[in-house]
Amino acid sequence: MIFAHITHDQLARAESAIALAALGIVQLRSPGCFESIRMYFRGAWAGLSNEQSDRLKSVIEARTRAEGAGGSARAYAGLFTIAMGLLGLWPAIPYVMPYAASCLAMAYATWIAYRRFRHATELRFAPLTRRTPLEALPPVTIVSVALCLIGTAAFASVPQFRVAAALVVVSMIVLLAIAWRIATAPAVLLGTDPQVEYAVDKRVRFCRATGLVTLACAPPTVFAMLAWAQLPSVSGLLELMLLLVITGFVATTVVSLNPLRQGIALA
Repeated sequence: MIFAHITHDQLARAESAIALAALGIVQLRSPGCFESIRMYFRGAWAGLSNEQSDRLKSVIEARTRAEGAGGSARAYAGLFTIAMGLLGLWPAIPYVMPYAASCLAMAYATWIAYRRFRHATELRFAPLTRRTPLEALPPVTIVSVALCLIGTAAFASVPQFRVAAALVVVSMIVLLAIAWRIATAPAVLLGTDPQVEYAVDKRVRFCRATGLVTLACAPPTVFAMLAWAQLPSVSGLLELMLLLVITGFVATTVVSLNPLRQGIALA
C-alpha cells in the first residue's frame, strides 16, 4: 500500500497543507467583510414593495461605491496562507505554527481593509450619538470570546504550543479590536435617503461586527483541534477546553448568520 509507510505526523501535515491551501484559495476568490455588503441583504427583500426595493437597492449600491474596494491585502494573505501550507510539510516546522502564522496574516489583512474603509467613509459618518456596542455585539458573542480565550490559554500550557497560541491570541485580539470599533462607530449616512440608509447601516454594522467575532473565534477553534489531535494523550481538562472553544465558535456563527435571511423594515 502506498500509504503504509506514512506516519501519523506526515499524514496530519499533508491534511493541514491541503486545508491551508483551500483556505488561501477562499481568501483569494471571496470578498472580505469590507468589500461587499450585498451578502448581508439576501433575505431583506421579502415583503418590500417595488418602491421600497428600489430605494434599498439604490442605497446599497451607493454605500458600496462610497466604501470603495477592499484593496489587495486579502489576496496577499491568501497567497501567504498557501505558502504556509507548503511550509508546514517540513518536519522541522512545529505542526501548528503555519496555521497560527496564517491567522496573523489574515488579521493583518483585515486591519488594512478596515483602515481603507475608515478612510473612504470618514467624512460620511453621521454626527449622531454613538450607539451601545451591545446592539451589534450581543452578550452571547462576548461569552463566546471568553470561552475561546480560556481554551487557547489552556492549550498554551503545553510548551510545544506556546508560540503558536501567542500568534493565535494576537490575531484574535486584532480582529476583536476591529469588531469593537465597528460596534461603537456612529452610522454612515450619505444623506440621500436617511431612513433607508440608517436601516442599512444598522444591519451592516451588526453583520460585520458579529462576523468579525466569528472570524476571531475561528483561529482558537482550529488551533485547539490541531493541538488536541497531535497530543498522544489528552487530559480531561483539555478535552473540556476544546469543547468550550468549539461551543463558542458555533454560538458566534449562529448569531452572525441569523440576520442574513431576515427581512428589513422600511417605512
